[in-house]
Amino acid sequence: MRDNVKLGIFVSIALIAIIISIFAVGSFTLGKTYRVYVDFPNISGLLAKAKVKIAGVDVGILKGVQLKGSKARLTLHINNDIVLYKNATASIVSMGIIGTKYIEIDPGDPSFGIVRDGDVITAAPGGSLEDTLSGLADKITKVFDGEMGKNGDMFGNLADAIYDLKVVMKSISDQNSKITSAINNIDRFSGSLVQIADANKNYINDSFAKIKDVSDRLDILISRIYTGSGTVSTLINDQQMGEDLKETITSAKETIKSLQDTVGRASSLQFQWDYLGRYNIKDEKFRNDIGITIMPDNTKFYYVGISNVADSDVTDREERDSMNRLEALLGFRFNKAEVYGGVMRGTAGVGAGYSFFEPIYAPYRTLQTFVNVYNMGREKRGPEVDAGARIGLTKWLSAGIMVEDVLYKTAVTPFVKLEIKDRDLAALLGIISIAAVSTK
Repeated sequence: MRDNVKLGIFVSIALIAIIISIFAVGSFTLGKTYRVYVDFPNISGLLAKAKVKIAGVDVGILKGVQLKGSKARLTLHINNDIVLYKNATASIVSMGIIGTKYIEIDPGDPSFGIVRDGDVITAAPGGSLEDTLSGLADKITKVFDGEMGKNGDMFGNLADAIYDLKVVMKSISDQNSKITSAINNIDRFSGSLVQIADANKNYINDSFAKIKDVSDRLDILISRIYTGSGTVSTLINDQQMGEDLKETITSAKETIKSLQDTVGRASSLQFQWDYLGRYNIKDEKFRNDIGITIMPDNTKFYYVGISNVADSDVTDREERDSMNRLEALLGFRFNKAEVYGGVMRGTAGVGAGYSFFEPIYAPYRTLQTFVNVYNMGREKRGPEVDAGARIGLTKWLSAGIMVEDVLYKTAVTPFVKLEIKDRDLAALLGIISIAAVSTK
């Protein structure tokens, strides 16, 4: 095996050992948790960020302690995959007679319901190993003082004290074997590290020498940058160039923000192709209207289109004058109602609409009515008034009927209307907006 490979293996083993030690000694939790609280009369010796366990398995961590009345309230963060029940209990347990304290939880009975985030669980009766020893000492003292003997319970209490002492000694014995095993493992690992270090001592020294050489070269390079006259030195030491660079960066930030605003507005636009085909029963003619609706949001819209689209070879003058008329409207929407105005069939006009069930801007409207008033300068006849209603069949198709020129001709006209959303136009407008901003 090459010496460089041996050195790499040594460094990797050392790093792994450090990481394992950090996670073994520290208190880390991964993943999502929920909080539960528990109140103890005494938490003496319990360290901050102590571990929370069930049956000896880590399930959480102590996150905070505060005084609530005469008791200490502990905030426990429990892993989300651990389920506790309403009758769960918690106790403070020591790892041996002088070991680290942790919080042991009995999860409880499923029939009592599940503990939720922020609930309080009950502290188990009894105490820690230190409390057991203290109680044991009290019992022995009372036995020898004769106090319990006076009540006829001396032998019973002495038996209890001996049983408690056996429990304590067993716990000490169990922990002693674990401690011995851990010490032996550490000793073996240390010996391995010493052997690796001895075998690669020369290479380790060479590595430190190379690191020192690189550090010295960096010092020389930095010194030349600050004292020299090259491009890098000029960038660092020339105050005017620094100000120019700062202004350039500021300008770039403003341009990027402008692009973001422009793209944001363009992406929120909604485009809709509109087609209205209507059949006038009175003169038995079918007419077409086509246009596009632009909606910046649900409260405003623009409409541009052509009404009465037809060829120009019609002989009737009045009919010819009404063909291919411009429509350009600005409208405002208020939940179920809308008002609009502008150029309507080539003349000034206004209108209003109302949706009985859904919002006026909804893709599908069950029933909607409307009225349009235009051609207000028409001689002797007064303005043209159209009124009608339509029923939504799908999100893009509706059918209805309207009465055209209510005040004069009163022509009944059935119609169908198509409203087709176009997302590509919004994307195209966004690209055009970016190009316009970037050329400024």
